[in-house]
Amino acid sequence: MAMGGMQVDSPFRLSRGALWLLFTFSGAQTANAIAAVFVNLFMLVLAHNLSGLVLFNIGYFVPLTVTFYVAAKIFHDKPPLLPYRIGLLLTMIFYATLLILSHHANQLIFFLGFFYGVAQGFYWFGFNLMTFDTIDPALRMRFFGMSQALNSITGILAPLFAGFIISTIPGLGGYLIVFAAALTLYSVAFFLSQGVPKGPPMHLQPVIDSWRIITEYRNWAAIIKTIAVRGTREGIANLAGLFLIFMATHNAAYVGIYTALNALARMASSLLITRHVRYGRQIAFMTLGVAGISGAGILLVVGQSWPWVLAYGVLFGLSLPFYMIPSENIPLSVMDQDPQITVRRVSYTLSREVALNTGRLLTLAVLALGTLWLPQETMIIGLIILTSISQFWNISIMAGMVPKSRDAIAASKK
Repeated sequence: MAMGGMQVDSPFRLSRGALWLLFTFSGAQTANAIAAVFVNLFMLVLAHNLSGLVLFNIGYFVPLTVTFYVAAKIFHDKPPLLPYRIGLLLTMIFYATLLILSHHANQLIFFLGFFYGVAQGFYWFGFNLMTFDTIDPALRMRFFGMSQALNSITGILAPLFAGFIISTIPGLGGYLIVFAAALTLYSVAFFLSQGVPKGPPMHLQPVIDSWRIITEYRNWAAIIKTIAVRGTREGIANLAGLFLIFMATHNAAYVGIYTALNALARMASSLLITRHVRYGRQIAFMTLGVAGISGAGILLVVGQSWPWVLAYGVLFGLSLPFYMIPSENIPLSVMDQDPQITVRRVSYTLSREVALNTGRLLTLAVLALGTLWLPQETMIIGLIILTSISQFWNISIMAGMVPKSRDAIAASKK
């Protein structure tokens, strides 16, 4: 059972604390569903080309890792709920700043991305640790599946609303309404976070410990490599569909439709996986998922008009949860095997985030440099396919680490 584990007392087979975590996380992710895609589109429109989108995302990912270390230092004797709530508060300030700046934001694209990265760094640092503290190890896949399904439901309606608002209100007025809605929802998530158990203090370890565990634990060293490779895919996937559908239509409503269809597909797959995936089947599901996202990228070679981009988004959305849900669970299962995990969980989280953001930034750097010589669409599609196929390597590494059953998880901790 997770540290400070509580008796499971809900029909969803999650503890009350885990349900509160699910509610506050879903509230924040609903805000993201409404605004995150359109924050990126906002930067693209302000800059009039891909450079604004890339610059904002580089600014976002650069401080993420540093923020994790800062959070671990500042809040070493506090529970992870505190940095999570500070992250929510800073994100609220970010959206309030966009409302104030409006079109003047085009002069501060990198710095806005940087501040957003700091805010989300605190948010994800706290959330990642709380998923370890609050959720029983045997039920983590259920939690991740339920959260993806719930977030996908809001992810269907929210972008349709946002895209409609932006496309019908002239100028930047629609964007400002969307950002105001995100600000409101983050405020709700902040309120709901009061129900999450505080959990144990984080136990500050020397910074070097986040690297020491890589040399001491062979499985974790291998996991870190797979997380970096996973990051290369995330670095391009988050902006590729947005850019391609907007370039094909120049209409924010189509961006909303694309995002909603992608979310609908992810919801269907997440529900299927939550119901049917078993620990012994994780590798098979991951293989199916990577085959699907790779095939989705190949669709873009065939055509780049809006129907082809929509087809890519649907196939990608159907396939991704098959890969992502098990790949999020397996690193936690490896962490469970460390007898000192209670005091070293921060070190594991730090090393994981360094690897993930290194992969993301590598892809963004390749994209920024590549577009100096190649067409933007060519670089994006090439990176989608390359980073998707590379996930097969991750599967080959993780295949020897997957517990065959929940009993195996419990035995590994004795």
